Amino acid sequence: MAEFDKTEVGEIKATVKVEEPKFTKKALISSDKFTIIERDILKLVLDDEKEYTIAEVQKAVQNFKEGY
Repeated sequence: MAEFDKTEVGEIKATVKVEEPKFTKKALISSDKFTIIERDILKLVLDDEKEYTIAEVQKAVQNFKEGY
């Protein structure tokens, strides 16, 4: 049987950029993640043609509640 020498494997570090998922206005309004009042706000402040991350939506709701 053949013998093999063991070699050490170095550590590899990589930075991976993961994009947050984006959702349509329709998907966000039908989501249970938001309260009924927040969904009503989303109907007013979101554009039908755009997609949004959850962070963007939460900021839009907060801005509306503060007086936009």
